Amino acid sequence: MNASTYSLEPFYHLVNNFSYVIEVNKQRIYDFYEVNLGTKNARDATETVLLIVPSFFFMVIAVFISSLLSPKHSTVAFVLEFVVIVLPTILNVTILSDYVTNIVVITCFLLGIHLLVYLVYVCCKRQKNIHPGKRAANPRKKDYITNCRATINMISVIAILAVDFDIFPSRYSKTHRTGFSLMDVGVGLYVFANAIVAPEVRGKRDSIKSSIKGSMILLILGIIRLVLTKVTHYKVSDSEYGVHWNFFITLAFIKIFSSCILCIIKVKYIFINATALTIAHEVLIQYSFKHWVFDLDDRKSFINANKEGLVSIIGYVALYLYALYYSYIIKITGKSVRVTNIKSFMCTVLTLVMTIICNYHFKVSRRLANAGYIFWVLFIGIFMLWLFYLAENGEKYLLQHKLKKFVCSPYLYEAINYNGLIFFLVGNILTGVVNLSLRTKFVEKFAAIMILVGYMFLNCSVVFVLYLLKWKLNF
Repeated sequence: MNASTYSLEPFYHLVNNFSYVIEVNKQRIYDFYEVNLGTKNARDATETVLLIVPSFFFMVIAVFISSLLSPKHSTVAFVLEFVVIVLPTILNVTILSDYVTNIVVITCFLLGIHLLVYLVYVCCKRQKNIHPGKRAANPRKKDYITNCRATINMISVIAILAVDFDIFPSRYSKTHRTGFSLMDVGVGLYVFANAIVAPEVRGKRDSIKSSIKGSMILLILGIIRLVLTKVTHYKVSDSEYGVHWNFFITLAFIKIFSSCILCIIKVKYIFINATALTIAHEVLIQYSFKHWVFDLDDRKSFINANKEGLVSIIGYVALYLYALYYSYIIKITGKSVRVTNIKSFMCTVLTLVMTIICNYHFKVSRRLANAGYIFWVLFIGIFMLWLFYLAENGEKYLLQHKLKKFVCSPYLYEAINYNGLIFFLVGNILTGVVNLSLRTKFVEKFAAIMILVGYMFLNCSVVFVLYLLKWKLNF
């Protein structure tokens, strides 16, 4: 055994032991969920969470690199962050999806290495009382919210094209009736991401007239999408939202209905209204809607043709109100990190328990947007937001006054968050162009990866340029 091999042996043992601990605990999670959710649902639910976690690590690593290198040009920062965040995320949900545990282990080690490098750098420089850079100077800006929303948007946009290729595992696709797949939560998380930055959280209140005016953009986009899919004969599953309905129309009605409710009820009491909506919705599902949506194939009338969209809208409104309330109670906490962590922990545990209970009795269904689905999306959304909150506070504690330019939010994430609707819209347009141009199911792995990389680079470039120009689409 040579010296180099011997010197690396402890490291190999450490990695193997850490991987073993992860696998044992993952198996315990599987065993716990198997009793409450069923074998398949347990694995799907755990895998969905584990697929999202690496994106959090990629963001933290990108923040560390940007803080240390301090790129002078925004274009350099954009390219750097695209390589560190977007590329690994694409690989994570496609060709590396079977190695999700290994990816979590590797990203943990990379994060640890970056942290050690920064600590050494800080100790060597001995810089004290250095004010953070301009990008961290806005005390009202919540970088953890920016990071969470951008991550949700990025994964969702990657998935809407990746699902059309064979490199995207079929188990991540939207389920026909019930389930915990990755693409099932994408729709709900997008609603969650919009709710946590609603004007009502900041103490403002949109009038019904203003909400209807803002929703017109979404309705127009929904109608345009419907017309284009019919003209081009673009294949869209009727079981997602219906024959004429789509997600843009759902977003429009969520905005209108939630504004009507919030004009009557104060935000601090909206939890009660959301709960009442959830219970009423679940009762209607169990006694009527479930049979109508799942078992009745008649789509002759407009209502029957769009039953999924009409039924799920109630659940999405409840989800929106719950997410808005969570963001509100975190905001009123103020600067107390301890209280915020306690509230986030309690909400995470509560939504997980409610998911298990609802799934045991009613299952989790994206098509219905039932109670189980509402609490499952809330669990993932709150857990993600809490992770980003912990990361932001940890970074500030370690680095804020020790580096010349401290960055909490990647430049790319700020650009995505600035024009989230444009980012999602461009993703839909490019997805349609790709599917109309070639037969995606017959594309080889390498070519599929290159198409996804080009697709995301073009999409990110659009929002990046718009961010530089400070042009924003408000709705």
